[in-house]
Amino acid sequence: MDNLDTDTYFEFKTYEEFWKERLKLNYDCTLKLWYSLPDTLPINDNNRVRRHTLFRLWNETLNIPPSNDEFIRDLHQLMGRVTVEFCNRGRQYDPTISYEELFKAGRSVWFMSAFHLECNLPLSFTDSMLGYNMLYPYTDDLVDCNDITREAKADFAKIFHERLLVGEPTYDSQVHFDGKQSNVAELNLPSSLQAQANRIVKIFDMVKFIENDWRRGGEYEGVYMSLTTIHEAQMKSTLQHARTEDDYAPTMAQIEQISAEKGGASVIAAGFLLQGRLTKAQMAYLEYIGFGLQLIDDLQDLKGDMKNNHRTVFTQTLAEGRTLDAPTARLIQYCYCAPAYEKFSDDQRTVSDGETDVTLAQYIRVLMMMLSVLLVLEAASRLRKYYSRKFYRELSSLSPLRFHHLKLIHIEKRLRSLVQKHWFN
Repeated sequence: MDNLDTDTYFEFKTYEEFWKERLKLNYDCTLKLWYSLPDTLPINDNNRVRRHTLFRLWNETLNIPPSNDEFIRDLHQLMGRVTVEFCNRGRQYDPTISYEELFKAGRSVWFMSAFHLECNLPLSFTDSMLGYNMLYPYTDDLVDCNDITREAKADFAKIFHERLLVGEPTYDSQVHFDGKQSNVAELNLPSSLQAQANRIVKIFDMVKFIENDWRRGGEYEGVYMSLTTIHEAQMKSTLQHARTEDDYAPTMAQIEQISAEKGGASVIAAGFLLQGRLTKAQMAYLEYIGFGLQLIDDLQDLKGDMKNNHRTVFTQTLAEGRTLDAPTARLIQYCYCAPAYEKFSDDQRTVSDGETDVTLAQYIRVLMMMLSVLLVLEAASRLRKYYSRKFYRELSSLSPLRFHHLKLIHIEKRLRSLVQKHWFN
């Protein structure tokens, strides 16, 4: 990852080439690192999260870094406004969706905003940000629904792949989608999908939002290739569902591969939607980030995944009769491997926390690393019975707060409630 050319774009003439090279990069930046890491906690550095002087872990509720830098204060305000605009426009398109669903769908709005700033791009809300962040909750509802037949899911996979990669036969680059829900009657769906037409029309409309920003047929085909990789990985993730009826269960190696591909795909697509093109170095960084976020999400969802017999690195570990000690320790080690202090070519703006001057890109990368570790600790604090007593005690020593306080905080929910309080009242 460190030796990649920061000026070479990740671009290919065909989707097959894009897919093949992306899988190589994904492995090098995720699983290759994952397998190399120790499965023990960084005990020699067990105060790393708490003692970091540049971004002191901040306050007892949210761990947001204090700063005397006026730009950073403005940045927090701006990201709040972007979140609010996403929620308002999402409700404008789909009045049936709740703010709770929107906040869950909009988690990656924060990541996209952060990457915007890392790349020294002006932070603004776009149609493609709306379309992307609404797209995959809608497809998740369809792909993960147990009431939909395998035939219907296979038919959807085929038509959605075509819709993402090629577009509609009637596509016109001069036509701007106005944001009003399209007519279900205009969909040409196979009989197996007729009952899902109301869901599918929303999915296709989200692609139209993206097409408003990134026209097809030009230099930005990577946008649609990256979106197609998410769809491929999402369909592949159905292999993570263990089935009692035919004694099917995935292996740990399969689960790790799918998790790496799916996590990386979602984040590289977000990057393409912000810039239209990505360098190989940016792709590598985003693949790394995506796998980490996927694993954090899987640890947070452990109980629900166990109930649904969905195998992740963590539920598979339990299914094999082991504690969560090793994968949790390795995940924290993985978070610490972030190139937090590496200077990228996009590091231009300098900010200050009152003691130290750093680039804005460095500030954001450190913040993401620290928040990731904190989310791991928060999730683990609620899963005590799945850890050995010794490991749980060592894990708690990493936390800036006592575990019995941390597990009550619900960091992401607090962030959502703060946004609601300050922007919706």
